[in-house]
Amino acid sequence: MRRAWRRTSVRVLTLQAVALVLAFAVAGALASLSIRQISERAYRADVRGEVASLNDEWRHKGVGHLPFTVAKRSRLWHGFEYGLAGPGGAYLAGDARLAGLTRQGWTREAAATGLALAYTEPLPGGGWLTVGRDLSAEQRQMRDLAALLALCGAAGVAICLATAYLTTRWTWRRLDELSATAALVAAGRLDVRAPVQRAAAPDEIDDLSLALNAMLDRISRLVGQLRRVTTDVAHDMRRPMTRLRQKLERLARAAQATPLLAEEVRRLDAEFMEILHTFDALLQLAEIEGAAAPDALIDLTEVAGRVAEALRPDIEDSGRRLEARMERATVRGDTDLVAQALANLLENALRHTPAGARIELTVEENGGAPKLVVRDDGPGIAPDLRDLALAPLGRLEASRSTPGSGLGLAIASSVATWHGARLELADAGPGLQVSIAFPAARR
Repeated sequence: MRRAWRRTSVRVLTLQAVALVLAFAVAGALASLSIRQISERAYRADVRGEVASLNDEWRHKGVGHLPFTVAKRSRLWHGFEYGLAGPGGAYLAGDARLAGLTRQGWTREAAATGLALAYTEPLPGGGWLTVGRDLSAEQRQMRDLAALLALCGAAGVAICLATAYLTTRWTWRRLDELSATAALVAAGRLDVRAPVQRAAAPDEIDDLSLALNAMLDRISRLVGQLRRVTTDVAHDMRRPMTRLRQKLERLARAAQATPLLAEEVRRLDAEFMEILHTFDALLQLAEIEGAAAPDALIDLTEVAGRVAEALRPDIEDSGRRLEARMERATVRGDTDLVAQALANLLENALRHTPAGARIELTVEENGGAPKLVVRDDGPGIAPDLRDLALAPLGRLEASRSTPGSGLGLAIASSVATWHGARLELADAGPGLQVSIAFPAARR
């Protein structure tokens, strides 16, 4: 229900249904008012005619004969109610409640048979004559009209909603196809295209699909060009870099007799190796962001355990300790990339924590949505600097003096995104907690 309400067309249909109901309500109110006014004019004419008939009666036979006439006409009821009172308001004939009216004019009064529209006039010599028209027929008509309008309104709303649903369901299906295409593109599938129903005479959704496809064609060409340039650059740079490394090695051997020169060559070699690592990391980042989404089931616990054991000697030799706590968990992904991301997180903790620090690695099953967590008790990262730490080549001021390319967390974040997961930085109280929350693995 909530998903349906998110659709603009559903909200528009609901507003249209409400507007239709209000229109029927207003129409019913106006119709009821018009019918009541017409009926009341007719009833007033009937009452005046009956009053005129009774006036003729007492003029010919005298006022004293009027109680007998009223009693007779009351027995032969034909839609009128009567009330007759003598001088001083004494009851003479008819309905006692109508006989109690002692003010000339029109009024609505409850009679024995129900509500009546009554007219009262004085009699010569004292007394009052009241003639009323039974309104029960009018009330039944109003109830019938209200029921008819309610039925018509319900039928109109049902017909409008059914028609709108049948006409918009096709639009919903096409929009769902567009959303599915966009989701595949977000997952790295640049080969998909949005479906077009009528390319010769496109509607607005076809126009959107065509524009999206043109954009995807352009992006695919640009990405392809970028990958070719990246491959060419990597190929062209590998050979001179390899030759440069060989020259540094020969220079290092030749400089062994000169300690100062040997130390300088060693520093040059270390800086060159850092350049190589940065270059390799940039290539890896580009390859991850351009690859297709993973589809194989992997044992996250086994991958994490293997990486932990591979890095444990380096971590413990540095004076830090590694603690691992793992639950059985399975995700859909790539073994090598998950291992690379975890290794980057552990190396980041190793690089930015002091000797004696504790590094904790946990794998949580998390109700079918596994979570990989690396926690340390080092200095941590301030909340306002965490976006910078995740950016490619982003290095915090405190870490500029330490080795590294600034791509470790960026690569781990790209690997997480590629797997449909989410990498988050948080306080470990003290220290830093880096977590990768994977989606539930589809079987």
